[in-house]
Amino acid sequence: MQRNGSDNVYLSEIAQIYQPQTISSAELTEDGFLVYGANGIIGKYKDYNHKTEQICITCRGNTCGMVNYTKPMSWITGNAMVINTDKYQDKVYKKYLYHYLSAYNFNSIISGSGQPQIVRTPLEKLKITLPTISEQKQKAMILDKIQDKIEINHNVLNLYILQKQYLLRQMFI
Repeated sequence: MQRNGSDNVYLSEIAQIYQPQTISSAELTEDGFLVYGANGIIGKYKDYNHKTEQICITCRGNTCGMVNYTKPMSWITGNAMVINTDKYQDKVYKKYLYHYLSAYNFNSIISGSGQPQIVRTPLEKLKITLPTISEQKQKAMILDKIQDKIEINHNVLNLYILQKQYLLRQMFI
């Protein structure tokens, strides 16, 4: 169905959706490839299970529905659902889909009374609005610039916090 030059598609039509193999925290190493779990980066591991950047959605626990964009050559654990668009680059721009999913409210597909979870079937049926690839790239570029600015400001804020802690220690200890 087209609306204003956009297609509405199911997520399963533009991505492979799966949970990778989980590794235990005991297997994490001090150096190696980044490991993404339920809360983003959780450590490093000697190997990677994804060569390219991926979109992943936390599918277990209190952060259920949190969307991450991984670095290339990363290990993604089974606590995250991978939304792999590598085979659909002619239909969807990965960064556009990342931003789109980041704005999505996953509450309607979170299940589980004891521990919140997201399973694959409801994710596959999510309706995604896709403008043309060029529009997707344009929108993603704007949102990426805003995201970069947020990260810079966050880093500066962290430096101010460290500076304040240092000064407090010098003044009162």
